[in-house]
Amino acid sequence: MRRFTIYSLLLLALCLTACSGDQSDTRQPTIALEPCSLTGSVNAQCGTLTVYEDRAAAAGRTIDLNIAVLPATGSSSVVEDDPLFLLAGGPGQAATEAYAQAVFLFEEVNRTRDLVLVDQRGTGQSNGLNCEVLEDETLPADLPDEEQIALLEQCRVNLSERADLSLYTTDAFVADLDDVRAALDYDTINLYGASYGTRAGLTYMRRFPERVRSAVLDAVAGSELVLFLHMPRDGQRSLDLLFERCADDAACNEAFPSFRAEYEAVLARLETPQPFTVADPLNNKPLTFELDRDFLSQLVFNSLYSAEFQGLLPLLVHHAHETGDYAPLILQGLAITSSVGLYPGLLYAVTCSEDAPLIDTAEAASIQAGTSFGDFSQRFLTICANWPRAEMAADFREPLISDIPTLLLSGAADPVTPPEYAEQVAAGLGNSRHLIIPGFGHGVIGAGCTPRVVAEFIRTADPAALDTTCLDELEPPPFFVSFTGPTP
Repeated sequence: MRRFTIYSLLLLALCLTACSGDQSDTRQPTIALEPCSLTGSVNAQCGTLTVYEDRAAAAGRTIDLNIAVLPATGSSSVVEDDPLFLLAGGPGQAATEAYAQAVFLFEEVNRTRDLVLVDQRGTGQSNGLNCEVLEDETLPADLPDEEQIALLEQCRVNLSERADLSLYTTDAFVADLDDVRAALDYDTINLYGASYGTRAGLTYMRRFPERVRSAVLDAVAGSELVLFLHMPRDGQRSLDLLFERCADDAACNEAFPSFRAEYEAVLARLETPQPFTVADPLNNKPLTFELDRDFLSQLVFNSLYSAEFQGLLPLLVHHAHETGDYAPLILQGLAITSSVGLYPGLLYAVTCSEDAPLIDTAEAASIQAGTSFGDFSQRFLTICANWPRAEMAADFREPLISDIPTLLLSGAADPVTPPEYAEQVAAGLGNSRHLIIPGFGHGVIGAGCTPRVVAEFIRTADPAALDTTCLDELEPPPFFVSFTGPTP
């Protein structure tokens, strides 16, 4: 797994499966849907909608948007006519891939509402912008940055032969979504977005407010968040919270009383790179590379996405400090990275237009200073140097002012979208509620009773009346104090 993938990690992978049932209604969709099976044997109805790549010109090259509908499973007497659209993260994840094994989290919603998955233009089967030059398994794991960037540049050149990369933006995506809504003959819809999916959700709420009945925004990427700029600061905040939580936890503090000092010592050792070989978590083949401070800190950053993996970090850092064996720590970071399933061409098509222009190198250096992480933005700007930049709408980064019923969800220890971004968004949403789950990381839909709370909100579209008492019992997974597991 290469570092350019590690730097691009922006959303946790979701897992497991769900089923869909039959539903009869009076809608008259213009999309022909046929039975299909998504990853994990999830039954759905699939079809395509053809849209122009250049929506403004309404001419030229077209994209067949890949769509999957999981019909409501309940009887016709309980089925509602406003579905839930699931918006994937990244940017660069395909909804039919990212959510196929996570639809069980929306099982209660699915009883009364269809679930709709639309692969964003540039992902999945919607003209997926994959980079074949990055998929060569013969590439060394420690390929120098300049060579990795050169491969991404070659990817850009290759993709430009079949796509105008300036036309793959969030605004274009939400316009596609509304075309899908209309073609499926839904008057209004509900939205669930995770991570970058919240940016898409907020943009849809801005462009088509009359079409949104309710919205759930999980791991909120609001207008103040500039991807790759704030990551060192926000990652350090998450890491500091983990140090504090371990110190306050009797079992963790007893086993690892010097967690912070040991982590800093491990990084200091790697100021001088060390040769290292580990089995690739994807294919078990040996990966040989130079392990340095920057690479290891990126792997730790990846681990902070997940509350489960946060609970392992004190043990893995201690093991590396005491034995010099970095393999368990490295494998955890690589395993998270390999599960994300991003389409790099879409990632950079979006972020080079929407985020790169807002990055000031002096500000980036100031943000990174004093953290244990490297500067994410410098390399990002180098990659974006030749990628086309779309002309963004003047209001794209403006705070959204809306009364659409909205539920915002944050993990208190999220390293990428900490609660402050959701608070900034909530300030403009007059009919909203923000729930913060202590100790959890990036994306909390799977935490405890959260699916039930989300289902109740979508049922009522009333954030103020929502009963959230079950969330008071939630605690992050316990710390592993040995490789046999947590203290019983």
